[in-house]
Amino acid sequence: MTDVAQTTPRARGWAGLLLALAAFLLVPAIPVAGALLPVTDGYLLLLPAFAVCTLLGWWAGGRGSLAFFWIAITAYTLTQGRGAWGSYDVLLRAWAIILAGAFGVLALVDARRPLFARALSATGMALVAALGITTLLRAPSGTVEGLVGRQLQARNAATVTQLRSLADEQPETFARLTRSYPGAGSPVDAVSDALGVVARAGVVAFPALLALQSLAALALAWALYHRIGRARIGPPLGALRDFRFNDQLVWGLIVGLTVLLLPTVAPGRAVAFRMLRTFGINLIVFFLSLYALRGLGVISSVLPQRTLGIIVAIAVLLALVPATTGIALPGLLSLVTGAGLLGLADTWFDWRRLARPLP
Repeated sequence: MTDVAQTTPRARGWAGLLLALAAFLLVPAIPVAGALLPVTDGYLLLLPAFAVCTLLGWWAGGRGSLAFFWIAITAYTLTQGRGAWGSYDVLLRAWAIILAGAFGVLALVDARRPLFARALSATGMALVAALGITTLLRAPSGTVEGLVGRQLQARNAATVTQLRSLADEQPETFARLTRSYPGAGSPVDAVSDALGVVARAGVVAFPALLALQSLAALALAWALYHRIGRARIGPPLGALRDFRFNDQLVWGLIVGLTVLLLPTVAPGRAVAFRMLRTFGINLIVFFLSLYALRGLGVISSVLPQRTLGIIVAIAVLLALVPATTGIALPGLLSLVTGAGLLGLADTWFDWRRLARPLP
């Protein structure tokens, strides 16, 4: 532990952070999001990351009591209810520990690196470690995919069961709803079919979605620590309007698109190339999401951040409400794609520099 703490005033502005925390913890509990996202209990990712941040703060000269308290809370939370764990629960807890450990090691190696670069490297290290462990255990091909599929199906089954119970308790309400959409069949069956489609997409894009949730957890833990701890453990989290990253990451998107186009370019080897389809889809989902965030940063440089936040929040909520999912989800996907293309173009045009007034 260092002898002198590099103290800095606590970061201010709790409102935005609390809203982000609420979204991270509560949105996955909505059935549509739960049918897609790998982690519905966001604290499983957040607590280990925050505990590592407090440990880094203690190493930098901060309070040891804060670190010991959150390490104890994290250990208790991650080990609670072990008798009821399934394979998926073990998988998520192992991932959370590996991710937090990699993040802590990278912070010790180079404390001057920006948060995004550090979090991205930690996520990559966790993915490599997960692949290595799977290889060492000689797990059959498709084991993780089957595990994820069963977990998402179980969530959907629980949601449909609740809806059927509600339909039995309030038959008149569901009868009116059925009459409002003639020819559409049972509303519960329609929701079940929609959740099934979302779950199949979640299985395919599981690695990318898990990586994105991991990046969000690390960013939230970092921001939360700098509002509680006093010892500096690295550069503070910047504003969305300043968010950018190394332009070389565009190659991740290019590789993903290339892999998807290979069966079309070489139809004679379509069967062999189809095996890489999942890999390409995950690259596109992950890097397009990063570029969408960069695109939102470009928009927030010319649009008030509160206005942008309201627009995005409304789009997400409408997409997650079963009654409006069919209409709002394509709109949300269009918004993400448009923001992603804007962020991608920022690689070459640097929109924020062009928007600055000339001296």
